[in-house]
Amino acid sequence: GKRITEKDSEGKKGKDEKGKRFKHQLNTLTSEYEAFEKASFPCLDEAKKKATLEEKINTILWADDEGAKFAWACTASQFTYCGNRIPEISDNIVEIDNAMKWGYGWEVGPFESWDAVGVKASLERMEKEGLPVSEKVKKMVDAGNETFYKMVNGKRQYFDFATESYKEVPANKNAISLAAVKADDKVVKTCASASLIDLGDDIYCIEFHTKMNALNRGIIEFMSECQEFIDANARGVVIGNQAGGMPGAFSAGADLTYVSKLAHDKKWSEIEEFLKLAQGSLLKSKYSSVPVVAAPYGMTLGGGCETCLGANKIVAHSELFMGLVEIGVGLLPAGGGCTNLYRKMVEALPAGTAKTLDLTKIYIDTFMAIGMAKVSMSAAQAVSIGHLHPWKDRIVFNRDLLIGEAKKEALNMAEAGWTPPMKTDIPVVGGDGLGMVQAELYNMANGLFMSEYDAFLATRIAYVIAGGDAKYGSKVSEEAMMKLERDAFVDFCKEEKTVARIDHMLKTNKPLRN
Repeated sequence: GKRITEKDSEGKKGKDEKGKRFKHQLNTLTSEYEAFEKASFPCLDEAKKKATLEEKINTILWADDEGAKFAWACTASQFTYCGNRIPEISDNIVEIDNAMKWGYGWEVGPFESWDAVGVKASLERMEKEGLPVSEKVKKMVDAGNETFYKMVNGKRQYFDFATESYKEVPANKNAISLAAVKADDKVVKTCASASLIDLGDDIYCIEFHTKMNALNRGIIEFMSECQEFIDANARGVVIGNQAGGMPGAFSAGADLTYVSKLAHDKKWSEIEEFLKLAQGSLLKSKYSSVPVVAAPYGMTLGGGCETCLGANKIVAHSELFMGLVEIGVGLLPAGGGCTNLYRKMVEALPAGTAKTLDLTKIYIDTFMAIGMAKVSMSAAQAVSIGHLHPWKDRIVFNRDLLIGEAKKEALNMAEAGWTPPMKTDIPVVGGDGLGMVQAELYNMANGLFMSEYDAFLATRIAYVIAGGDAKYGSKVSEEAMMKLERDAFVDFCKEEKTVARIDHMLKTNKPLRN
């Protein structure tokens, strides 16, 4: 038959007559290329529906289809191998888990995943199926120790094979584990979507814990409800969380399902009321009696970005994908995003120079960041876009230290004699600046660089950032700017193309360019 080369084994790619991409594989029996479908296994389909990593792992490994059996065989072999490598390549399990997380980007290490599966149950299954079993691990379980890790008095401990006892996991003194703090009964207040956690030294953390940490009504209301307690008891507040994933999500944005439902039901007044609530909650943070520090990492999009822009300081992880991306779903930042990003760029100028410098460049930079949905590829790039202040905000390279460093910043601000920022009006470009943007958008739409609807959305966004119908150089109040945001958001929700974009994103997790 035909000799199969290395190139043949890679398959055959191309486009059909309709321009649709295809990839064919070589049938080694017939030596002909033929279409194929990606393998589908029930265990994977079910795992995708689960919310947590632990649920996903167990859904796959304890199922009985062919894919699950293959995954179990590989995982069981991995577990036994790792158990047998101590002390050959590492003195303890912590170092192996950290090596796989830090060096290979695993969300959890092999011993952490073994805990998730269930050490005792998995050993029993290995023995029943005649698979190799690590004698060290079997001895550990027989002695009544059924997990590699456990929490004791808010401290994480690991099982040490050398002493056959549990030891405290070594950690940087500046690292704060929210899971450990919560296990030590430090949760002050909680709801289904968020918690208020005591970090010590009168610093508290507002932690989101929705799917992808999306901002919903519950989080907004919770942040407002916490304010009275914070004013009476706190020296500072950190807004942060430690959700898993690579890169993970500080917050992937607003709860689009909620917005979609209101838009389909044409409940415009309820949308307006929700936006007022969100803006009011973030304003409470900005003008709080104590300093509020946001600690973003990974995906910090839409409402997540707005939450950070409304804080008094940002301590960001270096791996930061930050941006106001609402135009992709036919909307605009209406939680103070347009107002606060423009204000942040103005305030990055030396004191007083906004009166003498040309505001047009700041206006254009703000518009481009929002109208083009710019997302930073790092915290350093977030500075250049304008999301982070060039010298007031901080960048941290070790994500394990992020909450601890944010806490230190809140303490430093409090000890320096914190006073809330004064409310000041914002200098805007008004109609003069808007005209330049409108002309450029007209050219881009005619040149087919953007859709007609994108140009429609961008024009209204430019109007909001310009301060509406104000004159160049005049000052507009924060409340007036945010009213422009709300009005535009509600008007966009009335557009069929915006509703189509939202629904398409919810269904496919991809933007619709209509």
